[in-house]
Amino acid sequence: MVHSDLLQYLKGQILETPPLLAVDLEGQTIVITGANSGLGFEAAKHIYKMNVCYLILACRSLERGETARKAIMASSRLDSPGKVDVWQLDMSDYSSVLAFGDCIKGLTTLDAFIANAGIDMAEFVKVGGHESTLTVNVISTLLIAMLVIPKLRESSKVQKKASHLVFTGSVVHIYAKHKALSEPKTGQIFKTLVNRSEPGQSSVILNFVHPGWCKTELFKTNDGGMGRRVALRLMGRTSEEGGRPLVHRAVADEKSHGKYLAECRVKQESSWARSDEGHQVQEQLWPELVDILEGIQPSVINLE
Repeated sequence: MVHSDLLQYLKGQILETPPLLAVDLEGQTIVITGANSGLGFEAAKHIYKMNVCYLILACRSLERGETARKAIMASSRLDSPGKVDVWQLDMSDYSSVLAFGDCIKGLTTLDAFIANAGIDMAEFVKVGGHESTLTVNVISTLLIAMLVIPKLRESSKVQKKASHLVFTGSVVHIYAKHKALSEPKTGQIFKTLVNRSEPGQSSVILNFVHPGWCKTELFKTNDGGMGRRVALRLMGRTSEEGGRPLVHRAVADEKSHGKYLAECRVKQESSWARSDEGHQVQEQLWPELVDILEGIQPSVINLE
């Protein structure tokens, strides 16, 4: 990371607070993964208050998801409250991801899918044939994206307006030091997905959102030691503030398609991501991921 990248990050983290959006989501169906705690939970509360028609909380634990559902519905008294359901989704289990994708097919429409579920592990744990962070934050995240894109496209065609696929930084752009896949490389995967999907079209608006450094349960298994804990206390945003950018991108306009966003606005990607090396990594990683995804579910890659 060069000085300009660090300066942009610190300026946004310390001096800017993501604004709270106020829009009417009447008639919309929105899915949020990792919705029982942290950013996903706070984003779900915001969305529920915005008159959403159908909100689906995708959670690994149905019990914790149900607790979150009750808390979300109790957070705001609405004259005509939308429907809120809990669906099971374990991102460390490919069969669970595939089953969830089948459930998505049964929806009448899908206006926005917010891929928020992610982990940050301090120790090496192998899951699904790969290191757990790689499995959850990259492979399963891209797998679920491939499974929901057809429904998002279908909904866009029926409703004659763009639908939204949102990736959060905590999912694909947070783990900078792991040997398996570094932060810049995961960002390149998102760029590849954008570049290879719907050329010349924007029926599905894809956004990559960095919510900032937030005080969430993401770090409960890897708090980084005393220095990181002190810095997080001094600089960290609340989960509520971190959930705001997720809501913004779920209703973003076409100009934001494929962009990197922080503090609810478009910002420049890192110098590495814009470099020749970054572009080379993008091209190298995509075929490898395609092979992995096709091994899990043949013909799942369909971006034409």
